[in-house]
Amino acid sequence: MMFVYVFVLVVLSVCALSIWKRVGREPAAARPWRADPMMSSTEGVLAAQLAAGDITDHQYVNAMEALAAREG
Repeated sequence: MMFVYVFVLVVLSVCALSIWKRVGREPAAARPWRADPMMSSTEGVLAAQLAAGDITDHQYVNAMEALAAREG
């Protein structure tokens, strides 16, 4: 019976260690819409905000029109 307890404990420890390695900081490349805004273009930041749901479609279109008016 002691063997079963030790075996279960070892299996649970191995499982916990394999999961523990995956827990932590997510690489920035995994979610590009969470990139640093200072290093992104204005269009990219707007697209990221749209994808994240921070702004609506209408706000995105208005902002892009404003950008186009300033550049052109």
